[in-house]
Amino acid sequence: MITFFLNYGSSKVNERLFVLSSTLFMNELNKISSELFPTKFIRTDMKIKILSLRRNAILMILVAVNVVCLLTISYFQVARAPGKGGKDVEYQTTVEPTPVNKILKIKQDLNVSHLPDDANHLAEVNLVLFDPQLCLRGGNILDIIFIVHTAPENLHKRQRIRETFGNALFFSPFHVRVAFLLGRTRNTTLQTVLWFEHATYNDTVMGDFIDSYHNLSLKGIMGYSWVSRHCSNSKFVVKIDDDVVVNTYKLLFTYYTHMNGKRKSIFCNLWKKDSMPIQRSGKWKIESNMFPDKNAFPFDYCSGLFVVMTTDLMDALYVAAIRTPIFWIDDIYLFGMLPYVVGGVTYYNYALDKYITLKDQSAIECIRTQGPKCPLVAILSSDSNFMDIWSLIKQTFESESIQVENKVVI
Repeated sequence: MITFFLNYGSSKVNERLFVLSSTLFMNELNKISSELFPTKFIRTDMKIKILSLRRNAILMILVAVNVVCLLTISYFQVARAPGKGGKDVEYQTTVEPTPVNKILKIKQDLNVSHLPDDANHLAEVNLVLFDPQLCLRGGNILDIIFIVHTAPENLHKRQRIRETFGNALFFSPFHVRVAFLLGRTRNTTLQTVLWFEHATYNDTVMGDFIDSYHNLSLKGIMGYSWVSRHCSNSKFVVKIDDDVVVNTYKLLFTYYTHMNGKRKSIFCNLWKKDSMPIQRSGKWKIESNMFPDKNAFPFDYCSGLFVVMTTDLMDALYVAAIRTPIFWIDDIYLFGMLPYVVGGVTYYNYALDKYITLKDQSAIECIRTQGPKCPLVAILSSDSNFMDIWSLIKQTFESESIQVENKVVI
């Protein structure tokens, strides 16, 4: 039996494999045909005919094998990206029939033929700035990596996160890190400031795209890719916006117990499929040629201000993004469409106004009256209230026993 092992990588590698496999294949066929038709017992004229038939058979089989190989490689696509130590990381983008059908459904919903070119490309983002050792500082153990969606100009917001709920010194024995995700800016002065910021803290991850509202989905894909390549040792990935206060004490000392040990899971304020109306005007306007026969989004998805994900999802979500056209509303794309394509993802509903709030004054009241038993874990905050909320959280949890278990109702 002849077995071929094909590596679906770069074209140069494949060319070498084809030459090698062709040579081996011909040698093997020559050997087999010689055994089947030993020429030493055959007349000369018959020898010539047999040799001619043998060569023709070899050529026909060889052509057939190469055609099959080429067709197979055209079906299997590989996205390559620089990994640790200068080695390439390969993401096998072949998907089973069910995900393929899901992707086709999304393409129909988004009316792909009418999308701009950059909405249907391979979702690979070159990194301009990042520290590949960020998640390995102090050892390989990491409980949480915060990936913060931030805008280039929001330096003060990044700084206060470093000093507050993203400061690992507050949460021993747990291990916490923060990475700030952003794109480039056309402001050359600000771009220079960002280089200095990275040189100082080494906690920014900058992609080679212009940071804009309509590129938030691209920023999220970059986050999935970066965590998959450089932070896979973390147990959980917490995606937040830079105007959110996280009660990291509550997250680690209470809800971590509920989350720990789960796989392919997302914890967030969950919007069930067909529950969120599609807006045809205003800030969230969806053009009429997208989701043309639908009044609501046909996916479960999360409110994106605070989303906890198990790290085992990162690679799968990134591979799904490579095959799935980009949709500009990041909450729906990152936490709805992509998990839908991946399949087998379990959502846990950390409901709005119970565990997450958009009302910072309500959060202040909850913490003041209930102390450590206040169930809130994430608070959308104004600039004026951010530090007050954090100071109240820190004072409450450092002055009380924080081994408090809230019953999580999902």
